[in-house]
Amino acid sequence: MAGFRALVVHTQSEALGELVEILAGPHLAVDTAKSAGEALHKVSSTDYAVIAADHKPPDLNGLDLLERTIAFCPDAMRIVMAGDPATLDSAFEARSAGTIFRCFARPWERQQLVGMVAEGLKLHRLEREQRELIRKLGVEYQKLQKREKLLDVVVRERTKELEESYLKLKAANRQALLGMAVAIEAKDPYTKGHCGRVAAYSMALAREAGYPDEGMEALEFAAFLHDIGKIAVKDAVLLKPGPLDEREWAQMRLHPVRGCEMAAQIDVLEPTRTAIRNHHERWDGKGYPDGLRGEGIPLLARLVAIADAFDAMATDRPYKKAFPIEQVEGILKQNAGIMYDPELVELFVRRRLGALFRGEYENLTARAPTMDPVVAAK
Repeated sequence: MAGFRALVVHTQSEALGELVEILAGPHLAVDTAKSAGEALHKVSSTDYAVIAADHKPPDLNGLDLLERTIAFCPDAMRIVMAGDPATLDSAFEARSAGTIFRCFARPWERQQLVGMVAEGLKLHRLEREQRELIRKLGVEYQKLQKREKLLDVVVRERTKELEESYLKLKAANRQALLGMAVAIEAKDPYTKGHCGRVAAYSMALAREAGYPDEGMEALEFAAFLHDIGKIAVKDAVLLKPGPLDEREWAQMRLHPVRGCEMAAQIDVLEPTRTAIRNHHERWDGKGYPDGLRGEGIPLLARLVAIADAFDAMATDRPYKKAFPIEQVEGILKQNAGIMYDPELVELFVRRRLGALFRGEYENLTARAPTMDPVVAAK
């Protein structure tokens, strides 16, 4: 990861010093700027992998600054920092936030930047390796044209080498993408392990339904990242211990759209976008965000919707206790053809796929449920 540079922008020298201290390391050099003008001057002459800016209008409008840096460093990870979420909420809702990550970094919380920057550098490194691989392929192709007598031997050798490089790149992509799922769960401790279980349920159900093997990796990534849009949901809404009011539900219902926008920024996530956007659609057309119905809902989204609902009902959440597996299966059957694909529900229940993680639920279901089960499954 050598050769990366980051730029942090803050009006206070003390804060800049602290940010440099926690972010700088052997593989990341950190530059600083105290104003938007100084920051734009630096990005115009330096290729930054990460740009993090404080947001405290009128002294420093971090969102406007980060959007202006796109013209100079289009591939950089952009992070806007704010000590008070209220300073960002209205500004974020007024624009497309798919290319800018939020970090509510009060002085005692700035360590959370380390993890975000680390994941950003992984993706940046993968993009750089892909570009370098394409460049090398072009050079090697020209050489091959000049070596017609050795063509067969060289092609075999290069094919093997490229296959190995592809497998390494594929493994690195997987590690980075699944790291994003960890970041989602880190924001909401009540969902720890949720993404992994949803992926396992989705893939088990897909196999029972005869889903093609070549689509399994995209399904796994889609299930792992189905809630990535919750990164853009305010903590006050996401972590609320009780029912959400109408305004809060409106914000929560935006997370599939935000997640789809984030996935659109990463080419390898293209096959996952339908599941991320449409896993809250309903079979009767009363879901969100697009009001799709029946088989008009993409199959990936239908698979993830059942797995997501099952795990939500079978585990503790801030607003309810876990339900017994048999009760959850009954709720799924009651809502087959209303909320969920009836054929997939029948497969899920008949094949007892909910027993995959039975050991994890044994200690969760002794207490009586505290709310309506259909509400819990939403």
